[in-house]
Amino acid sequence: MGKSFFKTHVVTLLAALLLCGITGAANAADELDCLLCHKYRGLSRIDENGKFRLFYINEALFKEGPHVRIKCADCHQDIKKIPHDPAKKVECTTECHLIEPSGQKNFSHKPVSDLLAKSVHGKLDTDGKPKKDPQDYPSCKDCHEEPLYRPLSFFKGKTSGVSERGLARCQTCHRTGDFAESFYKHVTSRLRKMRDPKEIVGICAKCHGDKEFQKRHKLDDVVTSYKETYHYKALRFGSQETPDCTDCHVVKGEGVHFIESKKSPTSASNKKNVPTTCRTSECHEKAGEKLAGFQVHVTYDKDKYPLQHYMLVFFTWLTAGVLYFFLALIFLELLRRLFPHFSFVKSPDDDHHSSK
Repeated sequence: MGKSFFKTHVVTLLAALLLCGITGAANAADELDCLLCHKYRGLSRIDENGKFRLFYINEALFKEGPHVRIKCADCHQDIKKIPHDPAKKVECTTECHLIEPSGQKNFSHKPVSDLLAKSVHGKLDTDGKPKKDPQDYPSCKDCHEEPLYRPLSFFKGKTSGVSERGLARCQTCHRTGDFAESFYKHVTSRLRKMRDPKEIVGICAKCHGDKEFQKRHKLDDVVTSYKETYHYKALRFGSQETPDCTDCHVVKGEGVHFIESKKSPTSASNKKNVPTTCRTSECHEKAGEKLAGFQVHVTYDKDKYPLQHYMLVFFTWLTAGVLYFFLALIFLELLRRLFPHFSFVKSPDDDHHSSK
């Protein structure tokens, strides 16, 4: 099962479409009619490595995302014919045919990729050498799925979507196609986080919650320690204002792709910079310098945090001792009530009564 299987699969599908007489007008929104085949949910195969590959594209969802104005061939540049050979892995830094308005150049995600390479998540160290365990460092698709724009709100004050009235103002001038709607959704969606804070924690936890990953990189279990804080408890109850991972680990003014190690002097999580990080307009504006002494990701590892470890042991034994002490008193009181005349020691009165 390789290229021949894939070609046979596609040829069979095209033949079926021709027999049904529906190839004349595809419902696909793309100019190259890729959705002529990829709109079918069952389009799939088992690749050479035995993995199941699904090639179905949900057209409705695709139309609600930022890539709707980009041709499929802009990313899948190796596809030149239909039926085509198995597509190569998409390189997200490929230059698109979409013009970036501020620079009048073809758009590319390369600047974002360059930022990621310089961050703590980059695969190369400061000397340009590959880091140990390169498979642990994320690429674009490890954190990103196809994003969706926030929906338009149809009633005043309803949902967090953008306003149709605002869109109507744009359409006064921008009348060609759906440019106004696409551009307006793009800008207004980017003004807020694309993901829910709870979802962001889940994405970071895919790596940082893995015990083997923690051992390989000698990291604390930051996911468990974060979930014990008030911040996460507020997120669980639906708060959108409580900080998630990116709020505390990204320097103000930088993008989320540039996260530095806490050892870096410019890092948002460096001990000297913690008060500044917490003192943003969205969080603790009047936070003092002593806030840096508060350790968010403390674990009870005996070697790394001996003070916290022995405090945990002390309070565990203290709580258990107090609890079992009172349980013993309750048990003895229960025995006294069940057997009011029972005694381990005989009194003189008991001997007097027994002699009679």
